[in-house]
Amino acid sequence: MRVVLGALGMLSMILAGLAQVKTPQAAAGAGAGQVARGEYIVHNVANCIQCHTPRSSDGELDRLRLLQGAPIPLASPWPNQRWAVRAPHIAGLPGFQDEDVISILTEGTRLSGRKPQPPMPQYHLNSEDARAVVAYLRSLR
Repeated sequence: MRVVLGALGMLSMILAGLAQVKTPQAAAGAGAGQVARGEYIVHNVANCIQCHTPRSSDGELDRLRLLQGAPIPLASPWPNQRWAVRAPHIAGLPGFQDEDVISILTEGTRLSGRKPQPPMPQYHLNSEDARAVVAYLRSLR
């Protein structure tokens, strides 16, 4: 009985400690609500997962490699138009600055003035939604 109570006490201390561990998004200043909003936009509004997530051999999204970059599954329908052949890895936003991503999502262009190649749509999100998307993508490190 004493061993069981001791183990339960230890388990409750461990769980209490885990509850205080800061998640990557909390450490970066983003709240859970902002990250959840970004997740909703990425998955349900902008559908980023359709191009930025690799597919399995049966054509299904590979959920184990969510937003880790993938070949674009279709060719340009317009002859002689520049067309991206690969969607970049955006989980964690490696190599991207937050303000550049926010500019892409709010203005449709990078801070340098370059536009992403089609089939990437030119989004015009509001700043709050763009920051939520960045917070969610950063949380996927």
